[in-house]
Amino acid sequence: MPRILIAMSSLLIASWAAARDAIRVCDSNLVCAPYGRQGIIDFAKDYEQNPKDQTLYVFEHAFSFNVGSAAGCGTTCTSLRFQSSEMGVDKTFTGANTAEVSRAFQDYIKSEAFLKAFIRLINTGAGQVISGSPAATIGAMVRAGFQDTMFSNIKTAEEKSGAAPGRDPAISASYGQFKDSGYEGKVVSVSPGFSLDFGEHKDKKLKFTVPLSQIEVEGLKTYRAGVIVQYQHPFYLPSNITVTVGPGFSYSAMGSVDLPNFSGMAGGALSTTVNKDWKSLFATVGGYYGGFKNMGGIDTNIRADVFGWGAQTGYRFGKRLVAAVYGVGIQESVRGFNRTTYHTAGASLSYKIFNRFNVTASAQHLFGLSNRQFAEIGLGSAWFF
Repeated sequence: MPRILIAMSSLLIASWAAARDAIRVCDSNLVCAPYGRQGIIDFAKDYEQNPKDQTLYVFEHAFSFNVGSAAGCGTTCTSLRFQSSEMGVDKTFTGANTAEVSRAFQDYIKSEAFLKAFIRLINTGAGQVISGSPAATIGAMVRAGFQDTMFSNIKTAEEKSGAAPGRDPAISASYGQFKDSGYEGKVVSVSPGFSLDFGEHKDKKLKFTVPLSQIEVEGLKTYRAGVIVQYQHPFYLPSNITVTVGPGFSYSAMGSVDLPNFSGMAGGALSTTVNKDWKSLFATVGGYYGGFKNMGGIDTNIRADVFGWGAQTGYRFGKRLVAAVYGVGIQESVRGFNRTTYHTAGASLSYKIFNRFNVTASAQHLFGLSNRQFAEIGLGSAWFF
């Protein structure tokens, strides 16, 4: 099992293919150059200093700027034509001079009318930060809700035989790398939380998690913060079979100055797992449904139905060590986007120290999305009181 973790972790250490420029500018002679990491609003400010006919590409989505017959007008430009065929935008901004034209354009690209369509457009490709990506908000909420329920049976022999603690503070962190259509990105996440154990045998859990993430695609950064509340209720059947039902709710907000973007996503979900436990060996299968919608910030009118399925098997070594391998499938059906289906394979290794402290290391890799790769390693711990 440690060899599996090492092999999967090595995917994150290996060199990826050459990166691409997330933002680049091409002049009328089709001579192109990268435009740093400043974002589209800063580009508009720079354009005021040197207005000319050119095309701005953001993740290969083209936005053309045309000053008409007055090319080279410097500070005396009186009009600017801005076009995006993908967004259906063809607008001309006018003013007494270049500064007035630039301000009118900047006001427009900061407006909800532009940003709503812009965010949806960016989400159709490698710059997606809301849906359709394993590094995106919906994917993160699904993994937190579904996999957390499915993996709740990964317990050492010592944990399995001991009494439930009553409350469990916990924290986990992960680092992931992904590549989409040649663009490279990374995700750094930290998720503090705790659970309350109650019931006659303290085997029912109410879990609270606060996931915090920074997502970076070729230097363009998006920040995400949220809260997940989930209830886990076990039902015990003969032959050491346990059915766990886990309804939950999540809300996540994300913002980016580079793209730009600020929006929120709310979701409700239900996970169900069936676990068969032998003395050392255990196995789990599970199913998931989640519904998500845009709520707060810029109204992107995004709605999503997500279905999941998965299985895991594990083995307890002695009293304090347990290893598991798992596979999870997810299908995302997001209004206005193509339906996507992908699978994640992973492995984990948990060790309990002094009957009070649990450390878990994990690694996972994604399969099944065209032109997209994703690998992640994680480290989590929990304290038991």
